[in-house]
Amino acid sequence: MTTHEDGHYADLEQLRRENSLLQQRIRRLEREAASMQPIIAEVKRLKIWDFTPYGVRPDDSWLALDRASATELMRALAGTDHWHPWQSRIEPRPQP
Repeated sequence: MTTHEDGHYADLEQLRRENSLLQQRIRRLEREAASMQPIIAEVKRLKIWDFTPYGVRPDDSWLALDRASATELMRALAGTDHWHPWQSRIEPRPQP
């Protein structure tokens, strides 16, 4: 084998190693992404409603959620899932 061929062989082997590492990384990232799908689906189904302006008190099946936290949650979800949570407006409380 010539020096030129040796160089190509070494380059090819390096590319094969890099390819193998990238394939492993992709498989790991795909598993991680798949594990997040149930969480994303549940967050999408959340019903966030500010009942204060309506003078209504939901029953015990509802849970209070901080407005800033809900906003950050929707922003994070929009950034990771290409979902558009801002189509559902969180209505502000009336200010005195």
